[in-house]
Amino acid sequence: MVGERHFAARDRLLGCFSRIRDLAASSGVEWPDESGSAREKLARPIRLVVLGEINAGKSTLLNALVGAELCPAGPLPTTQRTTLYRHASSERATERNGWQILGRPLDLLRRFELIDTPGTNSGWRDGVFADIPRFEKADLLLVVFPSGNTWTAATWDLVSALGDEALERTALVVQQSDQKSPEDLRVIEGHMRDLCLKKVGRELPIVAVAAGLALEAKLDPREARKSWSASRFGAFEEFLTATVCESPSRRYLIDRTMQEAGDRLRDIESALDRQRRSMDDDGWFLAGLEREARQLRDLVLENSPKTLAGARGRYENEVARLSRALGRMLGVGPTLWRLFVGDASPARIEARLADGLGEAIRDFAAVDAERLLEECEGHWNDVRPRVIERMGLDPGTAAIHGDGREASTGRFVANVARAVPGVLGQLRVRACLDSPLRARNRRLRFLLAMVLLLTTAAGACGALGIDRWAWPLAFAAAGMGGVLLLSAWVSRIRIVGQTRERLRDSVGRFETAMREDYGEAVRALFDEYANGLIGVRRQLADRQETLKPRQDQWDRLHLELRSIEQDHQP
Repeated sequence: MVGERHFAARDRLLGCFSRIRDLAASSGVEWPDESGSAREKLARPIRLVVLGEINAGKSTLLNALVGAELCPAGPLPTTQRTTLYRHASSERATERNGWQILGRPLDLLRRFELIDTPGTNSGWRDGVFADIPRFEKADLLLVVFPSGNTWTAATWDLVSALGDEALERTALVVQQSDQKSPEDLRVIEGHMRDLCLKKVGRELPIVAVAAGLALEAKLDPREARKSWSASRFGAFEEFLTATVCESPSRRYLIDRTMQEAGDRLRDIESALDRQRRSMDDDGWFLAGLEREARQLRDLVLENSPKTLAGARGRYENEVARLSRALGRMLGVGPTLWRLFVGDASPARIEARLADGLGEAIRDFAAVDAERLLEECEGHWNDVRPRVIERMGLDPGTAAIHGDGREASTGRFVANVARAVPGVLGQLRVRACLDSPLRARNRRLRFLLAMVLLLTTAAGACGALGIDRWAWPLAFAAAGMGGVLLLSAWVSRIRIVGQTRERLRDSVGRFETAMREDYGEAVRALFDEYANGLIGVRRQLADRQETLKPRQDQWDRLHLELRSIEQDHQP
């Protein structure tokens, strides 16, 4: 096929160029206007024009080139209008500027546009001469002469009318060469060279062919060997390849297109490098914001002793409330009742303390959570516009804002409240109350037993009429009862006072026991706050993920372009 090597390189290059353009679009690289570019010119089909007199074999020449009955041909004039044949998915016909434009689904027309013209000696001769300026823009002009009449004045007048630049792209074709002997063809070519010098002052390339035989060879494989050799069409196709497809101008278009593709690749490389650096900077920027959040968290943890000192008042209030409850519980009536039914005061006091401390700690945590959330909100209000300005991404509201705020408060309170068992373990209220209460109860039981014994004895003596014993025993029972009440009252004051003082002195243990769980609660809260940047970092990661395949595609296109360049070297 004509220009196979050239078109293979061209198609590879244009395909590579198209993929480079797609990569540029996906990479956000502005694509320059391609009007008049080498790539645009290279992508255009090569345009061939055939000129000559009636029945010179112009249409047959084009049919042989295509290998199909493209143009009508016959002994009578068949081409009455200039006709442009170009590729189309289906047969179609239009008209433009006086030319008939026919679309045909033939592969060769993807590479060539063929222009068939009326005879230079026909009734449409004036139209042919008027179109010379349009013909001169073609890549190659083929002036066709029948081998039996190569000196026709009408055709040589047309050759003489061509400009110097057009003559550089003009060749003479002697058709129906199978009707002449080799010696006759040499004479004809010599005569035509002389006419070229006389008419245009230069020699033009001359090619002799028998296009009818070539068409038969392409249409009927049985006649291929004999007809193709006699047609000399292979030499004609080699001439087209060398003259048009591998001409300096076509090589220049390929070289210039490769340069344009290389320039676009460098633009894309610079853009990808800028994007990569920008994403790296965005990563450092996000790391800085996360570091700010950690610094804010560390500052809160550093000030946690002062913060926990604020819980001391709640603790002392709870100690005072517990002391009052313990005093009521150790009253004479309740105490005497428990002497008979058993004393569970330490467990009840500890449970009451657990409930009271839990409520106090939760109240403290709820207030502190509001303070911390306000600090986080303030920091986020500073972070959000910086993210929008720097990265063009809106991280939205803070993760702890709105509905998330109430949930974050609940989790913070629950995390801080986990300190209650530890606080109770440090205070050891039940263990400390057990011993003095058991001793008190033993003493009061003894005194109560003595009161009951003396009272019983006094009653027995009275019943027996032994009055001299009854009254002393009664007075002794009363005295013992007074000792019982006094002992209960004094021991109550002592135990309540000791418990109160011990709990007040244990405020340091209370703060120590709370510190670890409070710290964990603060860390968890700030982790939730920092989650607001996870969405931004995820979007950054998505951008980085899209950058890698673009870089890989750039590498492949770069290697492909280098391969095309090496294959195109002469």
